[in-house]
Amino acid sequence: MLGFILAIFNVIAHHSLIYTFNTENIMFQDEIPIVGKVHRVFGEQPTNYIQVRLSQVGGTHYGPIVQPLANLAIKNTHLKISSDMELRGVAKLRLFRGRKNLSGFDSELYAFKNQILFKGRISQFHVLAAEEENLYHRYKRFVWQTFGFLELNWFYYTLLTGDKSKIEHDEREVMRTLGLSHLMAISGLHIGIVFMITFWVGKLICWLALTLMKGHNAQRYHLRIFYVLFGLIIAFIYVYLSGMSVSAIRAYSMLLLGTLVYFIKKDMNKPRLLLLAASATLFIDPFVLLNVGWYFSFIAVCAIFMVVVQKRAATVKRMSWLIQLIKVQCYIGVLLGPLSIYIFNGLSLAGLFTNLVAIPLLSFVIFPFMLFGVFLASLVNINKVLEGFDSVFSWLLQSAIDVTGSNGWWNSGKIDLITLLFIYSVFIFFLVAPIRKLMWWPVVLYGIHRLTVVQPRWEIDVFDVGHGTSVLITSGGKALLYDLGAKYFDKYAIFEHVVQPYIQENGIELTHTILSHQDNDHIGGVDELYTFDRFSSLAEFHNGHTHTHCALKSVKLNSLSVETIWPKFDLGSKNNNSCVVKVSDGTFSFLLPGDIERRAELSLLKHYPVGQLRSTILLAPHHGSKTSSSEEFIRAVNPEHVIYSRSYYSPWRLPHPEVVTRYRDLGINQLDTAVSGHIKIRVFDNELMIIKARVSKGFWFFR
Repeated sequence: MLGFILAIFNVIAHHSLIYTFNTENIMFQDEIPIVGKVHRVFGEQPTNYIQVRLSQVGGTHYGPIVQPLANLAIKNTHLKISSDMELRGVAKLRLFRGRKNLSGFDSELYAFKNQILFKGRISQFHVLAAEEENLYHRYKRFVWQTFGFLELNWFYYTLLTGDKSKIEHDEREVMRTLGLSHLMAISGLHIGIVFMITFWVGKLICWLALTLMKGHNAQRYHLRIFYVLFGLIIAFIYVYLSGMSVSAIRAYSMLLLGTLVYFIKKDMNKPRLLLLAASATLFIDPFVLLNVGWYFSFIAVCAIFMVVVQKRAATVKRMSWLIQLIKVQCYIGVLLGPLSIYIFNGLSLAGLFTNLVAIPLLSFVIFPFMLFGVFLASLVNINKVLEGFDSVFSWLLQSAIDVTGSNGWWNSGKIDLITLLFIYSVFIFFLVAPIRKLMWWPVVLYGIHRLTVVQPRWEIDVFDVGHGTSVLITSGGKALLYDLGAKYFDKYAIFEHVVQPYIQENGIELTHTILSHQDNDHIGGVDELYTFDRFSSLAEFHNGHTHTHCALKSVKLNSLSVETIWPKFDLGSKNNNSCVVKVSDGTFSFLLPGDIERRAELSLLKHYPVGQLRSTILLAPHHGSKTSSSEEFIRAVNPEHVIYSRSYYSPWRLPHPEVVTRYRDLGINQLDTAVSGHIKIRVFDNELMIIKARVSKGFWFFR
């Protein structure tokens, strides 16, 4: 009980001291003075996007130890901005708020973990001082100067600094497919290699010193302590220079505990050592539990410990290092497989084989090469030597890519949290001998759960896409997509990063896509849609083209009726020519009107009987704009629920207060993606279940 109370106190203390910042007196409506130091520069120079660690915002000052970060856009400038520059300027700030969907990258959680509190833009600024780079930044710059000209520069730079900013998307995908992504996160493998190399270097130094000091009695020196301390010091320096990541801190904690146990001669079993390391990591920062790398790291160490314990307990002759390595890889693959499927919706099939080569190669060749390369590069020019080694490593990586091809990664689809917990509970019951006979308990409980879960007839997913629209309607594994959302800076498409991952991880077949009209916030991802399905889903309603009105027709989506009812004729504007779609199962229905305005709404009332427009759920026309949602149209549709798809910081101040009042006065339940995030509606025989991402994926520290 005391430990539980201390844990709660530790969490509250960390949240209050490290993750909570005072914003009460900040005027977010106006431009306010700021002072801060550039923490990170995004993109190429001259940049227009930076991350600043703020020491002052308006009249609010932040202490020197814990300061919030702000992602800031700046006007085009010819001034080269670099890290550690201290800036004073005027900025328009707002609290960081990202899109919240039921799957995919959680930008708000990322911002919380990294203390990103604000985002905004700087209208004017000047440099107070370009402070001398600290040791960490000088080290990173030196590493890039040393390895930056090589083909695998991103690989060496990441391993030596822990900074993944040099890794491009294609390179990440290659490492993921090969099952080598874990090599890019500084962990026990890397810390152990550094410790062992420096341990033996220390031993060599002592041997040379004692050889030169002939006649001295070497036995009076406790040299093993020197070897270990030398290794621990260099390993800590590496942890610091690699960014103090969660996995690195965990590994170093275990290294410290292991050496301490060794020297005090205390007999401590492996599970207790692992538990102490976990406790130390959580004491330093309990919010590491939000980092999936923490779980991967500890499960992998558990797998290694299991092999070590079995090896010591075995009565058979000693296994070779290769058999041990294969066994470790098998254990890691089995134990991490379910977590990989839960987090990444798949796992690497090539990982078992590539790691058999990669881990020894990294341990005995690549890592020593990099460490000694950094050391020697500070003394002499070794570019030719580096190029020679790099060409060999590049050839090995390319050979692995050629052998595995596109078959290295298995897209398994999604499993839910209950299934994940069931799998690991079975593992625990099986591996712990005293309770192995009770392994049938989790099987029975999971079976009861599966039998009692009622599946919906169909589902509606209104994604949180900011200002724009993207709605997925699914029935029996097949789906219709209404609009694609926006595309920003001609690079970031909502369809590619939000909608497509959701479709793939849930094993959904996209049979139909309808593009309501030609505004960018509705069709921003057409290029990505073509890459995804070669426009096959556009065949039914758009004849495979993207710049046409939808065809007026009725089709079946399993048990659902999908009918396009507008535009019947051209009203002369993109908004009023939006494709209006009604989806119905005979009991519940959903009306999607795009961005139609009052003129199109009244035209619909003239061409269709009132009962034909009536729907249970309505997607608010034109995101809740004042020009839409006329009272006549709302009464004709007579919805129980209306959904606004819009951004939280809307420059158009949507939904308009008059529209909100109109729906409220008619007793209609109003849902808003800007407030609730991704809205999922599960349609059963006689009821609707509404799921809101900001509730189901919310944490107490976000409220």
